[in-house]
Amino acid sequence: MNIEVRYYSKSGNTKKIADAIAKQAGISAKPIHEPMQGKVDILFLGTGLYAFDIDPELKKYILTLNPANIKKVVVFSTAAIVKSAYEKTKKYLQDQGLTVSDAEYHCPGHYMILRTGRPNSDDIKKAEQFAKSIINSL
Repeated sequence: MNIEVRYYSKSGNTKKIADAIAKQAGISAKPIHEPMQGKVDILFLGTGLYAFDIDPELKKYILTLNPANIKKVVVFSTAAIVKSAYEKTKKYLQDQGLTVSDAEYHCPGHYMILRTGRPNSDDIKKAEQFAKSIINSL
């Protein structure tokens, strides 16, 4: 089984979650500018929300993804204000012809004075458990 973890993170919040997920798969999380090689069974894709949308860089990245090479995408996200990036990310992925898991992971991220200390150790632990459950379900 081939698993990849890619993320887009301006503040480092999403990277923390990406690293926790990758740890469960025994791999390293990589930023979206590092291309994937070959076919992937599961792509864990992480982002934050910026001005209530996903960043244009992530939108560009999604356009480079080949549905023939990726069986399923699992979305994870962080955000200081809104609930989750899942719906917005899912739409862009599906528009590209990718299959998106119904399962998602989201946790608060800090931004300026909002949600200080997040993601915290509890959030990291929950991300690890989430990844483990996805991987074990395959």
